[in-house]
Amino acid sequence: MSIAATTVANRINPSSPFEHILFPRDPIHLPAGQLARFLTDLRYEDIPDDVLHKAKLITLDTIGCIIAGANTPLGEKILAAYHSGNNPSGCCVPGTSCQATPSLAAKVNAWLADVLDYEDVAVGHPSATVIPAALAMAEHLNASPQQFLAGVVAGYEAGIRVHDATLASPDVYRRFAVYHAWHGIAAGAAAMVVSGGTEEQFRSALGHAAANTSVPLWYVQYGRPAHALKANYGQMALGGIDAAICARRDIIGPFAMVSDAERGFARIIGSDRFDPTQLSNGLNQVWRIRESSLKAFPCCGFLHTTIDAISTLVNANQIDHNNVDQVQIRSFARISEWFSDSAPATDIDAQLSVEYVSAMALLSKEPGREWYSPCLMTSPAVTGLMTKIEIEIDPVAEQAFWNDRQYLSSVTILMKDGESYSATATFPPGHRRRPLSETDVEKKFLRNVRGTPLEKDGPAIVEGAMNMERLSSLNEMRGFLSTAEPGCDSEGLST
Repeated sequence: MSIAATTVANRINPSSPFEHILFPRDPIHLPAGQLARFLTDLRYEDIPDDVLHKAKLITLDTIGCIIAGANTPLGEKILAAYHSGNNPSGCCVPGTSCQATPSLAAKVNAWLADVLDYEDVAVGHPSATVIPAALAMAEHLNASPQQFLAGVVAGYEAGIRVHDATLASPDVYRRFAVYHAWHGIAAGAAAMVVSGGTEEQFRSALGHAAANTSVPLWYVQYGRPAHALKANYGQMALGGIDAAICARRDIIGPFAMVSDAERGFARIIGSDRFDPTQLSNGLNQVWRIRESSLKAFPCCGFLHTTIDAISTLVNANQIDHNNVDQVQIRSFARISEWFSDSAPATDIDAQLSVEYVSAMALLSKEPGREWYSPCLMTSPAVTGLMTKIEIEIDPVAEQAFWNDRQYLSSVTILMKDGESYSATATFPPGHRRRPLSETDVEKKFLRNVRGTPLEKDGPAIVEGAMNMERLSSLNEMRGFLSTAEPGCDSEGLST
């Protein structure tokens, strides 16, 4: 019996003691059902122009992060770990000759997108799973750019609402990485909207994606050096696109677990709160992708206000790092507790070290993967500056962190001649209150592809991404993104 037939049968048998897994009766499931119907009906033509424009910017930015991530020591290890076998008809890993099944391409691209911690941020890093899942599904189905863009928007709509519905209390949030867990559902929603399907299939995909969610991981709380999985976005992207692929074959997923109060998704990921109304709040009115912030610096977003404050002082006062005597940083407690490392051993440790990224700002180093080059990480200038940095907890910043999700940071630079300079940063460049311009995003992309096989095609990729609705198929961009020779068997990823 098909899913649709089973649904009808259950609806005409309301006396059944069991909830239908796709159409549960309990009112607590209604908002999740409204979200599923919204995703089923979502069309490119229904999406506001500014939202579509934001989706293009995020796509361009994330592709750049993937390419840059692939050209790092960790990125090379990730590619080597999966680099065996040939799959010339597979989906591409931008900037490489690798081609893979949709699920594996989504995994590798998601992992690479997060290697430098340079992708977007919105209560997590939605682009790290949404863009790879949407790209792989669009390439797999030869989907139109319009379908792809609708999928990107859908990933944010579903994912961030799941975050809001499962938002933990501050006490639990301190202990569990709950806010990472929704990224797989975001990937599943994105892939499903790219592919299209019935409401039953959408419900299956959301449940399947929830079931595929990885254990929420912290970045730095398990000891040093920091582990390479980070938040495990690669596996979440794989789980999300797998959910859509299975739903397209009418493999039933556990939709009811999305909003089951007793044994559902919120409980499974460790949250102590579940507000199902958030799953449908503002649908078709509040477009959640607008909340995304594109990063100006390749490191954890918690550190960006400190970088911004130091850069402002260095530029305004022409500070020579050789004359700096001490740097005092006052910020929220998480900076001193989680992100203070004056001798980072690896590039990931450096991305999560307020001392290291502050040294980059004091040296006026252009942001990019070059921040973590071996020669720079071992430079006496860098190691010397890190020893001059002191960190204190600012009660005002601590309150702003928990109450307003602000990453307030105040910096004072003391000079050897007795002069001192101070600045406070509330919202860093790239934050939605200080958004990067389209030109800024394009420049960041071109920096990310500098020195890679795609450098010469950088302007063409920018043009294609920002005008993709003019393409007949998203696969027209593949020629620029993949270094594999057209029509030839190239070494790909194992399936």
